[in-house]
Amino acid sequence: AIEKHLIRKSRGGLTFIGEWKNGHLEKKMGHLACFAGGMFVLGADGSRMDKAGHYLELGAEIARTCHESYDRTALKLGPESFKFDGAVEAVAVRQAEKYYILRPEVIETYWYLWRFTHDPRYREWGWEAALAIEKYCRVSGGFSGVKDVYSSTPTHDDVQQSFFLAETLK
Repeated sequence: AIEKHLIRKSRGGLTFIGEWKNGHLEKKMGHLACFAGGMFVLGADGSRMDKAGHYLELGAEIARTCHESYDRTALKLGPESFKFDGAVEAVAVRQAEKYYILRPEVIETYWYLWRFTHDPRYREWGWEAALAIEKYCRVSGGFSGVKDVYSSTPTHDDVQQSFFLAETLK
């Protein structure tokens, strides 16, 4: 059902999971939806042979899209949500969507993909995220989210989310 109703490809070839709102699909993907890359990889484990490869590839495509959402920012940290509309792909357009609050979903997806494929790209992507968190989110009392991942001089939100230690750093 997710594939049939929510997953689409952008003009640039990125696979994304749209948001269903008011009876139509928005070409917008939230950071939280990036967990689905790892979910599909986990679904590949134990699936019938004809489905396992499909789920693994789908998870990898979603991971690539989520990585692009990180890579297209000044801080190399992903925004809360990002659009796929015309020339805009994997980029937040509203100020209210440009923040990063130390979320784990993208990094978890990298980890599952590395565990299942041993492709070093996923370890590299995870390391890039770890370095960006260390560089831009570390503050004197721990770690803080940032208000705008597109600004090269980030402003902190002064909050270390409870899930940061339990999920992002695990």
